[in-house]
Amino acid sequence: MSSLSQSQISFPLETRTSSNKNTTKTRPCITRLYNKKTHFINLVSKHTLLPNLRKNCPIEKWKARDSDIESSEVSPEFLPSSPSQVHIVHEFYEAFNKKDTETLKQLLSPVCVYQDLLFYSAYEGQESIIHFWQSVMDAMGPNIHVFVEDVKETNHVMVTVFMHLVWKDKKLPFTSGCRFFTFEEVEGKLLISKITGMEEFPLKPGELVLKLLKGIGNILDNYPLAAGAMLDSHASQQDGRSDTHFDFDFFGRKH
Repeated sequence: MSSLSQSQISFPLETRTSSNKNTTKTRPCITRLYNKKTHFINLVSKHTLLPNLRKNCPIEKWKARDSDIESSEVSPEFLPSSPSQVHIVHEFYEAFNKKDTETLKQLLSPVCVYQDLLFYSAYEGQESIIHFWQSVMDAMGPNIHVFVEDVKETNHVMVTVFMHLVWKDKKLPFTSGCRFFTFEEVEGKLLISKITGMEEFPLKPGELVLKLLKGIGNILDNYPLAAGAMLDSHASQQDGRSDTHFDFDFFGRKH
């Protein structure tokens, strides 16, 4: 047995308790023999946590059986994990295709914002967003659905979704797009706080876009004060600040 001092033997498949303790209140443990001494490692740190674990986890994950009391079982169980952002996104589109507005509402934060770049203004709040989506569902009819191509988790608060529309499982042209889902935790529950949508534009201007971009850039560079005032005004309107006033005309001259 001299070799035991250089190694340790454990018995993970069986639990044992010390003989000098009351067996009616024993805890499951692992018996470990090290340096000719017996050590007991508890599997459950606090006995008082077991009732809460049983309450929160109705499905048993694993059990540790006390060998001194064959009929007793102690069931420390893993707590259920909250759904991931990717899972919530799939649940969102499943509810959307089923036109299940009640489930959609449960997935949204009370102060959620939906911004589709096809529209000038964003929709704020559950009621406003659900009302808009109801109009979209009515326009789609019974046979047009959203097909999710891929879901990418950007970070712990954002998910990117690539999708397109289908009619009876046939892809509709010019309907590809992507959505950016942002999440926040509300009262311990992960909810959608913002959705930003970008769709494929049916018109393909091609190189005309480059010419327009160059022309716009020249105008902004030639009239920087007016350009700054107009861009700030546009940004304030998107942010909901309509009280901003600029005392410059189009040519940058101050009134």
